[in-house]
Amino acid sequence: MAGKHAPKSKKKPKAGKKKQESGDSSANTTQKYTVDQLLDKVAEYLDEFKYELAQKFCQRAVELEPDNLRALELSGQLLLEVGNNESAKHCFGRAVELSPDNGHSKYMYLGQLCEGVDAVTFFQKGIALMEESLLEQQNKEVNAACALPSDGVSVKDISSAYCSVAELYMTDLCDEADAEVQCRTALERAIERDATYAEAFHLMASFQLIKQNKNEAKKMIDQGVKLWLPKLQSIDKSETLASEDEKEIDPLQVVDISYGSRVEAAKILIEVEDYKTANEVLEYLLDEDDTSVQVWYLLGLQNYLEGADYKANARYYLTKATTLYTKKKKEGTDTEEDLEILGHVEKLLTELGPGETEGEDEEEDAGNRGTVEDDIDFETDSDEEPMDH
Repeated sequence: MAGKHAPKSKKKPKAGKKKQESGDSSANTTQKYTVDQLLDKVAEYLDEFKYELAQKFCQRAVELEPDNLRALELSGQLLLEVGNNESAKHCFGRAVELSPDNGHSKYMYLGQLCEGVDAVTFFQKGIALMEESLLEQQNKEVNAACALPSDGVSVKDISSAYCSVAELYMTDLCDEADAEVQCRTALERAIERDATYAEAFHLMASFQLIKQNKNEAKKMIDQGVKLWLPKLQSIDKSETLASEDEKEIDPLQVVDISYGSRVEAAKILIEVEDYKTANEVLEYLLDEDDTSVQVWYLLGLQNYLEGADYKANARYYLTKATTLYTKKKKEGTDTEEDLEILGHVEKLLTELGPGETEGEDEEEDAGNRGTVEDDIDFETDSDEEPMDH
C-alpha cells in the first residue's frame, strides 16, 4: 500500500537543458500540443512505463503552466515511478496549496510518502473528500449502474484508505495512547464502507492476533478469504475441464487481490491454525509462481506445525525452499527476506532430521500431488513427495 532525490530547485533547469540539447525536432514536437494534450500523452506513457517520454511531455506542460493541478499530480506520479520521492512530495504539496478542498488523489499519495501523524492527517483529508464525492453522487440520485464520479472514487478506495490509517496505528503509531481505539475504528469503517474488500478483513484479523484474540482473528480471516478463494477454485475446475489448447486464466483477472496479499493471508491462516485452507491458498500461489522461497517455506512450516503425520511433507517443502534459495543466490536474484527465511528453514530441517525409513518415503510418494512438483525447474536432493491433506 505505499511508495518505497534531486534538489527541487535544480530539477527544472536540468530538465530544460536536456530538452534543449535533444534538438529542435523534439522541441517542435511538444510545442504542437496544448497543455491538456501534453498531459494526455504523459498519462499514456505512464501506463506504458515509458518514463523518459512521459518526463519530456510533463516537463513541457509544467513550463507552460507551472501551477496546473493536473500537471503537478502527474509530475508527482512520474517522480514516484522513478524513485524521486522528495520531489514527488513537493509536487503533491504544491497541488494541495493550490486546491486544498478538491481532489483526493494528492492526499492519498502524500499519506503514502509521509510518516506518523502527518500521514494520518493526509489520509483523513483524502477520505473526507472521497466521502463528499460519493455523497454528491447519491444526492444526484445517480443510478448504481452508471459510471463512477468524475474523480473515479469508489467505496473500495475509501475502504483501502481506512486500512492505510489502521496500518499506521499498527506500526509507526503503535505507541500512541489511543492507537488501539483508532486502529479498530479505522478497520470497522473500512469493513462498513466496503464489505467485499477482502484486505480489510485480513487486516482486522492481524489486529485481532496482535490483541491475542485468536478466535476473532479466525472469524475475520475466514470472511476475507471467502471473498476470493472460491473464485480461484472455480478457475481450477474450469481449467480441468478445458482442453489443452485453451489458454490458462490469469488469477488476477478473476480475484482483485495481489499475490503478496494472498501470501499474507496464508500467514494469518497458519497463525490461526486453519492449516487446510492455508495449504490450499499456498498451493494456488505455487501454481502461479513456483519461484517464491517464502511460499515453499510457508508450506513447510504449515506441514511442520500439523505434527508428526506431516513430517515428511514439511521436510520436502523446506528442502525445496533451500534448493531454490541456493539457485537464486547463484543467479544474484536472492533477497534479504529470502536470507532471513533460510535461517528458519535450516532450523526446522535440523529439528526434523533425515527421513526415517524407506517406507515413509514410499508412503509419501503414493500421496504425490503430481502437479506443482512436476513443473519445478530445479533439482532437489530430497526424493520425498508430499501427501495430500
